[in-house]
Amino acid sequence: MKIIRSTWFKYVVVLLIFGIWIFFFDEYRLSKQFELNAKLDLLQKKLKATEEEIIWWKTENQKIKDDPEVIEATGRNKYRMKCDDEDVYVFLKEDEDGKLISFEE
Repeated sequence: MKIIRSTWFKYVVVLLIFGIWIFFFDEYRLSKQFELNAKLDLLQKKLKATEEEIIWWKTENQKIKDDPEVIEATGRNKYRMKCDDEDVYVFLKEDEDGKLISFEE
């Protein structure tokens, strides 16, 4: 009976040491797995946001290609383009440091 107990005890000790090693000291330890899972979740969220942004840009690109009014509105609003007989006024405001910035920024 004493032989069985000592053999069983050896196996338990070895398995316990192995478990501690795997959970805390190994390259694939639990804390590392949690970090990698958190990083994976963050990257998947960024991927989804980027895919949605790509879809938005594709629709905007298609609108610009198809509609001349959108081309004109984009040129006027984003690039401050004008016709020959027009004047464009840009209103600026001051930030906390006293620098002039446009309202779009």
